[in-house]
Amino acid sequence: MNIAVNARFLSQPVTGTQRFAINISREIKKKQPGTIFLAPPVIKDQALASELEVTIIGKRNYHRYAKLHLPASVLWEQIDLPRWLKKHGRLPLLNLVNLAPLLYSENFVTIHDLAFRLAPHYFAKRFRLYYNCLIPFISRRAKQIITVSHFSKQTIETYLQVPASKVLVAHNAVDLQGWPMSVEKKNKPYPWPYVLAVGSLEPRKNLNRLIAAFKRINDKHVHLVIVGRENPAIFHRTKQTWQEKILFTGPVDDDTLSRLYAHALCLCYPSFHEGFGLPPLEAQAFGCPVIVSNQTSLPEVFLNSALYCDPHDVESIRKNLHEMLTDTTLRQQLVTAGYNNIKRFSWEKSASTILEAMK
Repeated sequence: MNIAVNARFLSQPVTGTQRFAINISREIKKKQPGTIFLAPPVIKDQALASELEVTIIGKRNYHRYAKLHLPASVLWEQIDLPRWLKKHGRLPLLNLVNLAPLLYSENFVTIHDLAFRLAPHYFAKRFRLYYNCLIPFISRRAKQIITVSHFSKQTIETYLQVPASKVLVAHNAVDLQGWPMSVEKKNKPYPWPYVLAVGSLEPRKNLNRLIAAFKRINDKHVHLVIVGRENPAIFHRTKQTWQEKILFTGPVDDDTLSRLYAHALCLCYPSFHEGFGLPPLEAQAFGCPVIVSNQTSLPEVFLNSALYCDPHDVESIRKNLHEMLTDTTLRQQLVTAGYNNIKRFSWEKSASTILEAMK
């Protein structure tokens, strides 16, 4: 059976949810070459679009929306995408990044988490209102809801009041074949040792407490490198503390990110709320030991392969950093545990789970 994929994610900056969409799409393309990937005419990665043999639709309307200063990407998803599908046999539509056409009846929808509902103070008011209106409606009409952890599955069942049978789990994963591999020791990104933090620059990621904890570390050589994109239209602005030994890189490409993971002393991820927590799993794949929050989905994903901190307690974060930086045996044990942990997850397995549900 042919299916269609809502490839609007190809027009978006790459964060964890887009990485999920990209990798699931690649696996689906391998398994079902006839899958139709439908995207708006503003592709950010032309090579990936060619790999997926993307069909561009709604080009004329999209530019009209943009010229009128309307939310072109949203209108494309709600008007042009379902119109095309209705004209071409009402194919089952796989939506991989939370949203879907409201009035299309053949939706299979991935909802990564309900942070906008469970932790609303981390999100801009307009975004909260938008998601609180759309997500419950989409979830009720969807044929199936996909999510990325059992934690998210339980919250979706509880807060969106949908039966357990309607929500399936398809985990994130890491496949190093899809990453640049220029991580030789001679190719270190910085001449000094560093702790790494990766994620959107927003309060939910708890960077302020991480910075406060790092300032208490008595090591004049170690730096803190923070990688991520800020989007104040969605998230409340994060207070950025620029000072010696703390570096904000902004968003980086995968070649740079892979080298940052491979050469970091550790990755620290003290997030308050996660549907899965992909950056620490990526770090483990590159042999980087990780510190993660003891909240939401993270204990489920990392089991005994990480150090756990209380994200509300600066001293807890500091103690974990100190332990990681001073105990080389512990770091090596966590590197080994991390390599074992990533084996639990597979893009191929997650794609198979989704395709089976769409039969």
